[in-house]
Amino acid sequence: MAKRPEPSRADLLAHWIRSAPHKAASFATHIADFSLPLREEEFAAADRITNVVLPLGPYRNLTTMTAALFALHPQSVVLNHAAMRVFGTRFDPFDDLSPERWRAFKAASTRLLRHGRKSSYGGNVLYSHAFRGGALSRLYAERYGDVLLKPAATTLFWKDSMRFQNRFEAGDPTIEAWLAANDQTVFIFPVRDPMDCARSNRATGHWHHLVPKDQAEFGPILRRVLEALRWFRRLERQEPTRFWSFTEAELGAGFPARFAAFCRIAPDPAWLADAPQAIQVAPRGEHKPENRALYAELLDDIFADDPDMRARLEVFG
Repeated sequence: MAKRPEPSRADLLAHWIRSAPHKAASFATHIADFSLPLREEEFAAADRITNVVLPLGPYRNLTTMTAALFALHPQSVVLNHAAMRVFGTRFDPFDDLSPERWRAFKAASTRLLRHGRKSSYGGNVLYSHAFRGGALSRLYAERYGDVLLKPAATTLFWKDSMRFQNRFEAGDPTIEAWLAANDQTVFIFPVRDPMDCARSNRATGHWHHLVPKDQAEFGPILRRVLEALRWFRRLERQEPTRFWSFTEAELGAGFPARFAAFCRIAPDPAWLADAPQAIQVAPRGEHKPENRALYAELLDDIFADDPDMRARLEVFG
């Protein structure tokens, strides 16, 4: 395959000129989102949201599929990414665990759900790559038209998993402090084939949430993927009503109902019928024998005291 030529300076300048109005509009919207006072209707929407589901673990790890399940549910809304914009502001729920900050965060989320962009800027998941045309977009439109914020929403799914876990692991705040202060949240850890997850994080640049630059190779990334799951499993075994992991090998019959039960959402009949279209996992390429051998070795090491999880992961070896 011929190598794509590098863009010229003229090409880069033309691209910048074309994108400048859009970037300027996004910047103005961002400033308004975080500087204007919260409105009464935003607080009212926040008060209707009594359940928040936070994913933990690496990116490229079934989180888009999980977000689609919530997006298609009649009482759920999905805030896609946006943590890099929320963290450090007056709406950051990690900085301040008070009920007042939590309410402000939920109100601000309803504001961010009214627009969005793909990638880490985030916003409403309907603006993400997963909903740009295709089956999910059509299915959502059939159910909800062009509604961005469902008026009956009682559940918020905020999809920015590894940014959350990195803060908890750094003790900013501790997960124990969060659990003591907030009973409206549950945590899930979707598990894609860890070798696929590591390979995808390396290819897409998401490795920087997992390892330093000098370790951005398959082996160290795979180890970090598995260690993130081990961290979660300690919590899942202690608090099984607040933490739940599931793997892509466990997405068969009955999964949507189990998902709904843990995530505190109603098993809506239409949603149960739609769910199989959201949880299809595309086939992927094989892994090198040496990578499979490393995977088996890491399972024995990292999950030596968790034979149940090790058995669930061995199906990918």
